Amino acid sequence: MRRFNTLRTGHDLSTIALGVTLVLTLLWGAGTSAWADDDLEDKLSQVGAVYGEAYSSPFIYAHGPNQNSAMYQSAHIPWSGLTFGIGVKVMATRIKEEDQYFQKVLEDEDLGKYDPDYAGQTGDVVMSGPTIFGNTEQVGSVKGYVGGTEVFNIPTITGLYDTRMVPLAAPEAYVGGLVGLKLTLRYFPELSMGSYGKTKYFGYGLQWNINGLLKDLPVDIMVGFFNQQLKVGSLIDSNASTIFAGVSHDFSPVTLYGGLAAETSDMTVAYTFVEEDQDVSFEVDGRQKSRFTLGATLDILLKLNLEMAYGKMATYSAGLMFGF
Repeated sequence: MRRFNTLRTGHDLSTIALGVTLVLTLLWGAGTSAWADDDLEDKLSQVGAVYGEAYSSPFIYAHGPNQNSAMYQSAHIPWSGLTFGIGVKVMATRIKEEDQYFQKVLEDEDLGKYDPDYAGQTGDVVMSGPTIFGNTEQVGSVKGYVGGTEVFNIPTITGLYDTRMVPLAAPEAYVGGLVGLKLTLRYFPELSMGSYGKTKYFGYGLQWNINGLLKDLPVDIMVGFFNQQLKVGSLIDSNASTIFAGVSHDFSPVTLYGGLAAETSDMTVAYTFVEEDQDVSFEVDGRQKSRFTLGATLDILLKLNLEMAYGKMATYSAGLMFGF
């Protein structure tokens, strides 16, 4: 077949946080392995650049908003007195139904690029099939047409995961308390994430609370930024950035918070199209540019927060942080 182009000790704190992270990682890996027999690089290596871009674009549509989620769980940052914490954030973005399937029509193409039997003939090419998050049983296709008549039909690849909820988990640590500043880091080393393959993640951000300058405000007000990078082997390099402003009010033990953000995301995909021994590379921009966030944090020995964010996509997040 031709294929187309407030714990007892610091040790306890770090051990529990690491344990939570490893459990989430294992659950993610086990779940995704059960969904697909092939990995992402194997599938992309069977198709060319145009097909590969349409197939993989929903990756950044989902993981861009994921990376830019769960930036804070309160706008309160003290101006004196050290605060620190470590834990994990879990995010899931709901992609649109149309992002599970694609169709691209290329007019006046040299059909010989797709099937040598039609070298020199010009016609239309229709590429269609499931995307990375589409049907794992349905095989896509590249079809050639001359004068409206189908002249070839080349089977391609299936979806990788059949889902509309795309999750991401990230360990997180923060330290703050100096003139209202808080530094936050997200990181995990290269780990196997099921059929995604080897994946690593790094992000950093800074937040500042203005209440030390504007006294007696009824709410805490904070501004900040965050930059992150998610890499899938040498296949995908995705970047996400956000600037945001948030407010919160403490109704101990519950804090309510919300905010607005502007954000960007993009990914670069690079692989080898095996059939033609051709290096393929393309860039895709994320879809979401802004969001509104609303959340709540329960603070009893540990901080558990739940939030919803709405922009072009809907993202749901949760966090479990240990610290002070």
